[in-house]
Order: sequence, then structure tokens, then C-alpha cells
Amino acid sequence: MAETMTRFRISFDKDAETVWLNDMAAQGYAMTGFFMGFFTFEKCAPGEYLYQVDISEGMFRVSGDYRQFMAEAGVEIVSLWGYWVMLRRRAEMGPFELYTDVESTIEHYRKIRKLFKVVVVIEFLLLMFNTYMMSLKGDVSGMDIVSWVVLGGLIAGLVREMFRVNHILVELYERQGRPPEGLMLQGRKVSVLLSAGLLLNFAVLIFQGSVWPPVRTALQMAAVVLMAVGLWRTWGRGGRSGE
Repeated sequence: MAETMTRFRISFDKDAETVWLNDMAAQGYAMTGFFMGFFTFEKCAPGEYLYQVDISEGMFRVSGDYRQFMAEAGVEIVSLWGYWVMLRRRAEMGPFELYTDVESTIEHYRKIRKLFKVVVVIEFLLLMFNTYMMSLKGDVSGMDIVSWVVLGGLIAGLVREMFRVNHILVELYERQGRPPEGLMLQGRKVSVLLSAGLLLNFAVLIFQGSVWPPVRTALQMAAVVLMAVGLWRTWGRGGRSGE
């Protein structure tokens, strides 16, 4: 029976994930599965496989044409998780790259950025619903605070990754000699209003037992407004790209 190993890792940066998987393969551990942040590895010959991470057409699925194309190229689909497809090919077949021209690379990262935008909106709505339910309870438990912090952290991580992807897109457009229309400015940072809203909401949750209910409600509404405006100012003003 093959020796197996499990590692836990959460990252929104698919490029860093690709580098990590290839580093593990170079050390003699081939990734064979993934589930909710847990990677499964099996022993292999050092450097036997090369890995890439791609984005699929839909949740937990790829088309038959995609599977056939990858099979003909000697590529194995190791895992499907959400919109991510984890692929590998034997290193003896030569370099393993998915996107070798600028135009296809631009389209690849545009898809990733669009996905992150959708997920951020969903996570933001979940955070607001979570906050509303906690305000109705009037008594915040430790688990309530943990869930709120986790959602807030996910939003912050996704927004940060959107800026990284945007930076890549700006550089790709510049290589083509095209203006980066519809993209956030390279130097833009996460709006201070988003951070202020998250901190205000967290403070209200922690000290809500000491705050007069009408004041608490007003502060929570203010926090929601700050976070919504902060998200819009973070990327909404960067132009329209048709996405």
C-alpha cells in the first residue's frame, strides 16, 4: 500500500498553490486528492509529476471536451473542487503549461477575478445576515464571534487576492500595448471604509451587552453602510469591463 500524507492549507492564490504542489512533487509527494482544505499526497519519485491549477466552467464540473483535450495532452484531472481544477502530468513529457500566450492568459485571470467578485458579494451578504441574526438574539456566544471573524477574514482574503489578480492583468495588458480599461488602478488599496465597517461591527458585537439597544442598532446599520461603501470604493470605481 502506497504511503500517504495529509496536509491542511487554505490559499486564494492559485499560482502560489501551483508552486507549492510542484515543490511537494519535487520532494517525492504527489497530490492525489483535495477536500475542504485537506490535501492528500502519496509517495512518488521526486519530480515525477508537474502540477497546474485551472478554473472550470462551473461548480464541480468540467465539460467532456475539456476532459478529452486534457487526456489527449497526457494530463490527469486529479481533483475538482468548486471552480478549481487540479491537474498533473508526468514530468518526462516536458514542461507543463496551460496558457502560453498573452491573450489566453488574460482571459484566464479575468475569469478568476470575476469569480472572486461574485464570491465576495455572497460572503458579504452572509456576513450581514449573520450580524442581523446575532442582533436579534441579543446574546452573542463565542461561536457567533468565531463565525463572524471567519467570514470577515474570508472577505479580506478574497479582496486582497482580487488586487493581486488585477495587478497581473495590468501587466499583461501593458505587454500587449493596450490600456488596462475596466481594471482597478495598480496602486489602489482596500478602502479604509471597509476596514472601519468590519471593526465597528466587531466592536458592537463584543460590547453589545453594554450598549443601549437603539444605539447598538444604529451602530450596526452604520457598520453595514461603511462596509458596503468600502467594497464599492475598493473595486467598483475602477471602471466597467463588461463583467
